[in-house]
Amino acid sequence: MSATLTTVDTGGVNIVILVGDVTSPLVTRTLANGDVVSTFDIATITDVGRVSVPVSVAGECDHALVGSELCIIGFARRRFFRSGTTVTSRTEVVAESVIPIRRRAQVRKATEQVLANLSEFLDI
Repeated sequence: MSATLTTVDTGGVNIVILVGDVTSPLVTRTLANGDVVSTFDIATITDVGRVSVPVSVAGECDHALVGSELCIIGFARRRFFRSGTTVTSRTEVVAESVIPIRRRAQVRKATEQVLANLSEFLDI
């Protein structure tokens, strides 16, 4: 996976750089169209305490083991789906890159690329 800048035609920017520990077992599903999607939760510590964030990855993700510290680069998405007779929504981070934090050079390169793309996009 590569670190890219996700933009919308309206000129908006949607970038997430998330560093934390995997807190739930990886769940891999095959969708009706044959695509594989993996999901897991990652927790970060903020000023207000521990925050758990759901993450979705296209394909399988070998790095997402409970307790692993990861750097996730992607974008935020809210999706809607049917749950029984009601419509439910879920806000999640869609990962474009999942990098074990122990791979410091790879994390540095990916985050620098995202920040450089953002600076270029914002013309700063």
